Amino acid sequence: MRVALIALLFACGSKSAPPASQPAPANDCVKTGCSGTVCAEPGKEVVTTCEYKAEYACYEKAACERQADHSCGWTQSPELASCLQHPPQQK
Repeated sequence: MRVALIALLFACGSKSAPPASQPAPANDCVKTGCSGTVCAEPGKEVVTTCEYKAEYACYEKAACERQADHSCGWTQSPELASCLQHPPQQK
């Protein structure tokens, strides 16, 4: 019974990050969505509604890149955090 359970676990695979011995893939993340506010895997671009909020301007210079867990995401820099707290005024 235990052998079958272990075999089943290996056969199902895992959604965990690759082992630390493997180098992280090159930064191939993409900014997507109508206002460029979604950071996604290449080929998994999304369509979002096209309203505009002042804080969306913060993502123009923000880094959309691989994170420590190997997923794509916005790197939370002090500049991005400050911009999101105090978005630029719309003209």
